[in-house]
Amino acid sequence: MRKAVVLDKSGTIIDPCRVVYNIEDEKWIYHMSTLKYVVEKGGVLVNLKGRIQDIIEGNIAKARLKVSCCALKSYPPIDKSRLLEPAVLEGIRETYQRALTHCSSELGACVAVVFNPEGKITDVVGLGGKLYPDVKDSVRSMQEGGVDVYLATGNCKEMTLKCADLLNIPRRAAIFDASPEEKRELVRRLRGFYGSVVMVGNDINDLIAMREADISVLVRRRGEYQKEGLCSEVDYFVDSLTKVARIVSEIKPLDQSSLTSK
Repeated sequence: MRKAVVLDKSGTIIDPCRVVYNIEDEKWIYHMSTLKYVVEKGGVLVNLKGRIQDIIEGNIAKARLKVSCCALKSYPPIDKSRLLEPAVLEGIRETYQRALTHCSSELGACVAVVFNPEGKITDVVGLGGKLYPDVKDSVRSMQEGGVDVYLATGNCKEMTLKCADLLNIPRRAAIFDASPEEKRELVRRLRGFYGSVVMVGNDINDLIAMREADISVLVRRRGEYQKEGLCSEVDYFVDSLTKVARIVSEIKPLDQSSLTSK
């Protein structure tokens, strides 16, 4: 039986270095869940797509914006010209640098912005990070066991592809800037090709993909905020990717004869 494992990235396989800059208060916040922050604030998290160096220099002609998470009933006006507001542009520059240097990111950095209900950019969000120590061996173990491993993340292209390269995951098996619905669609498509598809994530934005999978695994790393409310929604609740690899190795084909004999 062919197996596929779909891995979320931030908080699941990478130890994230999260940086949030509140523009109005000129306040820096570190190591807070971006999703939690956006939900509590009541805004829309929008990824910046395009060469970050161009955006930092104020060249946004080729930049695109994509909604990653929405805590509102409907999208506000999302205008990329807002990126050129002096306070926003300076916030993007500094947030990008801090995401790279605050925790010595080995994967580069992603930048997103938060829009409020009126369409104003209120915050800039940066993400850097390192692979958790157990990730390379766990992914290698699954691959050597014949498992196809995929990445599905809301993070940016550059950081996602670098992560895929480090883990010997084909770039075509990594999707980036993915919404929860796009993660679910990937899982749905994979179920048409594999005997068993496992979705591994760490937060509520992975939940609908987990529900679509044959087996769902919730990862809570040490130091991450509590997610007990999600435990009843998943098949397994673990604290390491090593345990995920063990779960995957124990998946057996369904014995159809036992079903027909009853």
